[in-house]
Amino acid sequence: MDDEARFTGMFQEHDESVLRYAWRRVGPADAADIAAETFKIAWEKYDRVPHDQPLPWLYATARNLTLNLIRRTNRRDALTTFVAGTEADHAAEVATRQAALAALNSLSESDRELVLLMSWEGLDLAQAAKVVGCSRATAAMRLHR
Repeated sequence: MDDEARFTGMFQEHDESVLRYAWRRVGPADAADIAAETFKIAWEKYDRVPHDQPLPWLYATARNLTLNLIRRTNRRDALTTFVAGTEADHAAEVATRQAALAALNSLSESDRELVLLMSWEGLDLAQAAKVVGCSRATAAMRLHR
């Protein structure tokens, strides 16, 4: 089987998972773009994608793209607030999300990502550790805490 056929199979198998991953982190407006960009990068770097278990690699790529998007959005919002000269009222948004995210928000970013990868994305400990870039033992310790 050639690379194009293998990539197509990988895409068909994991596109929905990557889309759901992005959807939960950036919402429906940007999720499709994140998923598409993830697979574009996967095609460009196909020789580096682990063919036996590509999903953790795809999640790590999608994670980097979502973090970049969030940083861009935060910079844009800060600039808009600065130019407008007033503080934006985020009270309604914070109040709506507070109840659902209170427990997750008490965790560090790395710990939260591990929990989300294992609970929402269904990865095992070793796969989740690979996505966040730590050892299995470190991931186990973070989850234990």
